[in-house]
Order: sequence, then C-alpha cells, then structure tokens
Amino acid sequence: MEEKVLATSEKPTIKLEIKGNLVLKGWEEPQVLVKSDTDGFLKVEQHGDEVSCHCQENCTVNAPIGSTVICDRIYGNATFKSLEGDLQAGEISGDLILRGVASVSVGQVRGNLSAKNVSGDLQVDSAYGNVSARDVQGDFVITDKAHGNISLDDIDGNARAKADGNITLRLDPATGNSYQFDADGNLVCRIPPDASVEVEIPSAAKITVNIPGVTRSDTIEAPYNLTLGEGDAKLVLSASGNLLLGAFSLDWGFEDFEVDIGENVDSMTEVINEQVTQQIEAQMEMLEQQLEAQLANLSTMISTSGLSPEKAELIVEKARAASERANAHAQEKLKRAQEKIRRKLEAARRRAERKARAAERAARDRRRRPETFEWSRPKTEMPQEPVSDEERLMILEMLEQRKISTEEAEQLLAALESRGP
Repeated sequence: MEEKVLATSEKPTIKLEIKGNLVLKGWEEPQVLVKSDTDGFLKVEQHGDEVSCHCQENCTVNAPIGSTVICDRIYGNATFKSLEGDLQAGEISGDLILRGVASVSVGQVRGNLSAKNVSGDLQVDSAYGNVSARDVQGDFVITDKAHGNISLDDIDGNARAKADGNITLRLDPATGNSYQFDADGNLVCRIPPDASVEVEIPSAAKITVNIPGVTRSDTIEAPYNLTLGEGDAKLVLSASGNLLLGAFSLDWGFEDFEVDIGENVDSMTEVINEQVTQQIEAQMEMLEQQLEAQLANLSTMISTSGLSPEKAELIVEKARAASERANAHAQEKLKRAQEKIRRKLEAARRRAERKARAAERAARDRRRRPETFEWSRPKTEMPQEPVSDEERLMILEMLEQRKISTEEAEQLLAALESRGP
C-alpha cells in the first residue's frame, strides 16, 4: 500500500483522476491523506492550496470537510461522503454514491446513482443506470435522461428529469417551485393530501387519481389538468405507460419532539424552535466539555512525558486548534439540521393557511346557498283532488328558484298525481 499526506487549509481544492474505484471522505484535519492499494501507482502533487491526485489503482482519500472536489474521470465506482464544498465530476464509469454532500454537478454516470442528504443542488447530465435521491435541499435536474428508473423522495427545490424506465416520486410541492417528469415506463407520484399545486398530465396510457376529495373511479384520459388548493406550485407529469397521482401521509420526522403538528402552527413553531435550541445548546455544551476534558488529559500526559515546554505548548496548540475546528463543524451541522426543521415548519404553516382559506370559502358558500325546501310526503288515505296547474306551476317555480332539487320536484309531482279523484 502507498500513502501520501499533504498539509492544506480547511478549504483546499482537490483534483482527482482515478483509474480504479474511489472513496473520498471529509474529515476535520487540515490535510489530505491519499492511499493506494498498490505501490508505484499513485502520483500526488501540490501547488499552493490545490492538490492533484492521479492513481492507476483503487484509491481512498481523506480531505478537509470544506474541500472543493473536481474529478476529471473515475474509471470505477465512486463514493463521496461528508463534504461541505462543491463537488464537480466529469464521468463516473461505475456507480456513484453521495452521502452528506453539498452542491453536486456530474456529467455522465455509467452505473447507478444513489444520493442522500444533499445540502445543495444535484445536477446530472445523464445516468445509464438507476437514479435514487433522497433529501435534496436544492434543485434536482437530469439534463438529458436516466436510462434506468428514477426514485425521488423529499426534494426541496425545483426538479426536472426524464427516464427510459419507471419514475417513482414522493414530493411536497413548495410555493413557486416547478416539477417536470417524463417516463417511458410507468409513473407514480405521491404528494400530501392538502398540497397546493397545479397538475398537468399531457400524456399517459392510463391515469388514476387517488387523492382525498378528488379521487376518480372513472377512466381518465390525457391530457388532464387538475388544480389542488391554490395551485401555488406547478407539476407536469408524462408517461408512456400508466400514471398514478396519489397522496401520502405526512411524516415530519419530529420523533424527538413532544409536539404534534396541529392547527395552532404559530404556537407549535415557537415550542419546536425552543426545543431545537435547547437540544443544540445541550449538545454544544456536552461537546465543549468533552473537548476540555480531552485537552486536560493531553496536558497531563505531556507534563509527564519529559518534552520541552516549547514542544509541549506546540502540541497543545495543535490539539486546541483541532478541537475548535471540530466545534465549528459540529455547530454548522446542527445549524443545517435546524434549518431543515424550519423549512418543514414553514411548509406546515402554509398548509394551515390553505386549510383556513378553504374553510372560509366553504363557510361563505354555505351562507350563499338557498335554504332547502322541507316537505313531507302527503297522506293518500283520504281521497284528494287531482293535481292542478297552479300546483304544478308552484313546484316548477320552487325548482327554478333552487328551493328544491330536481329529485324532490319529481317526488312532489308523483305524490300529488297519486291522489285519488
């Protein structure tokens, strides 16, 4: 095994060309550690705060968490984890795995693409395998298309993609966002039951709508348009196969909080924000205590090691700097978690406002609705006079004034005509 270590800043630029598989992980150290499976196949160069790495074999890299990573080409599989800087890749010949990264821009992925917890945009020109993405806080775009299937869950920004296979979506359309998907196979899209979105389905072999309040049992043919709520977002869905538009139950991921999302969103937001702040402060206090304890232990060890005061102070300063970096990164991660919760709460607020507007419209419609004519079936035991023209005219007038329904009018006429002579 061959290994290279280079000192850098906390936000260097890393350029890579790997002929085998690559695993790159961000860490807290201000240095780049590169390892190759075989000696003699690794070439690493440094120019200022830029590190270039060329490897003919499989390669693992540890880089500062704030690094900007640029890959010309990875000839095997590639895995990127824990990066706060941008990631740019030309071509990945194998599979691409993304976990806990920032904005990502990729040319071609020859294998499958799996992404989770992307704090920025995720843009891919084309993917030759399946694409799976979950928790993308920015935009999601496949410029050309995916030659396999696409599965998306929890995309905060705009989204656009085509697939040769099937597409499965779980979206919470945000106000002002647009979403456009086209599948050569089947397409399943699930949205919240109270989503505010304008849906357009230009083409599909068969359309099924299964959303509370608008469920359709009849055959729906494309093109088909549907507006839910105020239509605050735009959703365009196309499929060569069947298309299902359904609803999913809301799961906000607040298992750690003793608060349920209800009608009083303002009160709920205040309580949850207070709990989040308390949790963050508690975690930061615990982290600081751990760091102080580690520094104290280090000072004790150094005092008994026989090192000179200068060397001992240098070691302590390096340890303190590393602790401060770890503290800063932990704070940043907690802030991102708090921001994600804030976005969820804002979505809940929008839903509560839409429900209030819908309830107001329903109440207004009820006030405008004419009173329903109450009638009782006439008794037919005793002989009665035949129905007169005046009675027929009165029933027709009540029908015209919408005091009774057509069915009620027919029943009244039938009852009157059934009277004996």
